[in-house]
Amino acid sequence: MTKLLALNAHNANPSPPSLTLSSSPPSSAPIIAAAASTSQIGDGKGGGDGSELDLMSQLDRQLEHERIQKRAFVGVAPLRGNSLDTQWVAAMLIGTPPQEFSVVFDTGSGDLWVSSVGCISTVCKSHRRFNPSQSSTFQMDNTRWSIAYADTSEASGILGIDEVTVAGIKISNQTFGLASYNGAPLPPTGTSGFDGIMGLGFEGTSDMHGFKTPITNMVLQNQIDQEIVSVWLNKASEQDAKLSSGGQFIFGGVDPSRYTGSITYLPVTSDSQWQVAVDEVYIGRKELSLSKSSSYAVVDTGSSYILFPDYLATAFHRAIPNSQYDKLLGWMVPCTLAKSTSVGDLTFVLGGQKFAVPLSDIVILESAFNGICLSAIDSWSEATGHSGESQILLGDLFIKNHYIVYDYKDRQIGFAQKVPLAPGGIGLNAHNSAPSASRTWEEHWIAMALMTTVVMVATSLFSLY
Repeated sequence: MTKLLALNAHNANPSPPSLTLSSSPPSSAPIIAAAASTSQIGDGKGGGDGSELDLMSQLDRQLEHERIQKRAFVGVAPLRGNSLDTQWVAAMLIGTPPQEFSVVFDTGSGDLWVSSVGCISTVCKSHRRFNPSQSSTFQMDNTRWSIAYADTSEASGILGIDEVTVAGIKISNQTFGLASYNGAPLPPTGTSGFDGIMGLGFEGTSDMHGFKTPITNMVLQNQIDQEIVSVWLNKASEQDAKLSSGGQFIFGGVDPSRYTGSITYLPVTSDSQWQVAVDEVYIGRKELSLSKSSSYAVVDTGSSYILFPDYLATAFHRAIPNSQYDKLLGWMVPCTLAKSTSVGDLTFVLGGQKFAVPLSDIVILESAFNGICLSAIDSWSEATGHSGESQILLGDLFIKNHYIVYDYKDRQIGFAQKVPLAPGGIGLNAHNSAPSASRTWEEHWIAMALMTTVVMVATSLFSLY
C-alpha cells in the first residue's frame, strides 16, 4: 500500500506526450498517442447496402486503418451503442475463415468467450454461435470452463484455441471459451445485442487458469506498443443517426482528440480488479460521507450503471427531492430530473480532480410510470443480491462522461475530461437509414426488463471471487 500511494504522488498528473506514431517501438513514456480510426464494424449481415458510395466508404476506412497500422502498433475498435446507453459492442473475428461476433469489452473479468454451435438453449439460438468444424485453424482443448458474474448470470462449456482478430489485431493461438450453456439474460444479436464477452481484466481475474488473456497475448506477440487500453464511449444523445460513432477502444494507445486537458493517473489498489481510491463524492454541493472501505471504486466497462454500498445509495437518493424506494424495482427518481439542473451533478473527486456525471444521465426514461423513473444509481444488494460489497462500482454511466485509460504495465488508471464527437464525424451507421421513433426490439426488451425486475447491471462484469 505504501508503494502504491507513493506511485500516486509521483504519477498523479504525468504530461501526455505529443502525438507520435511510429513503426518502431515507442519510448518509455507511459502512453503513446494514436490517431482515431474511421473503420466501421459490421452488422453481421455482410456490410452496408451494397451501393457504390458504401463500397467507397468501406475502402476509405480500410485504407485509413492500414495507414494507422503501418505507423504504430495500435488497434482501434469502433463501437456500436444503443439508445439506452446500456451496451457498446465491437466486432470480433474468430477462426479461418473468420466467423464474426459482436462482443462486449469487459474490464471486470478476464475471459474471452462466445456461444458455441453446441449450445441449443433459447438464449444461444438468438445469437451467433461459433462452429469449430468450419475453422481450419481451430484446436480443441477440451478443458472444462465456467464463469459466474455478480448479476448471477453465468456461462460454461469447454476451451478451444484459434486465431482471434479484434481492432484489426490478429492474435494467434488464443484460448477462449465455447459456451455450451449461456445463462446470461441477453437480447439477441442485432443493433445492440452481443454474442460474447472479451475480458480485459488482469490475468488473475481469468477463470481459464494457466492460459493467457487476449491482452497478454497481444503484448507477447508484439501486436501493441504499450500495455494500455483507452476507452471513449459516445452517448446516444451525442450521436447523429447517420454520422456519429458509438465510441472506440484503442489497444496500445490513446486518442488526444477525444479528451481535453491532462490525464490524471491513479494507482490500482487491488491485485485483481481495476480499482482506485476515491477522495470524495458529492451530489451538487452536498458531500456524501464515505466509510473507509467505500473509499475505493472499481472502474468497469462491462457494467451499465453505477453501484453504491447500500448506505451510500440511500444517502444519494435522499439528496434528490421526491425520489423514492420501491421494494420491487429499487430506487426511483422524478422523470423531470432528466431536464433539470437544480440539484447539480454527481461528482467524484479522484486524485484531487473532479469528474462529474450529470444527474440527467441517471434517469431511465423508458421506465417512466406516473412521472417516476428508475434510477441508474443502485445499491449492490438491489442490483446483484450481494449486500456485502462495500466499494463503489463505476460502470458505463461514469465512463461515457470521461476518457479512461487502463495501464496494465504500471497498474494504473487514467482519467480525463471527454470531448464528445460532434455530428459530422465518420460513424458506424453511415449506411443505415435514420432510426424510427419506436425503439428497436432489443431496446424494447431492455425497457421491459427494467420495469419488471430490479435494475440490473447489463453485462455483469464484476466476477465473483
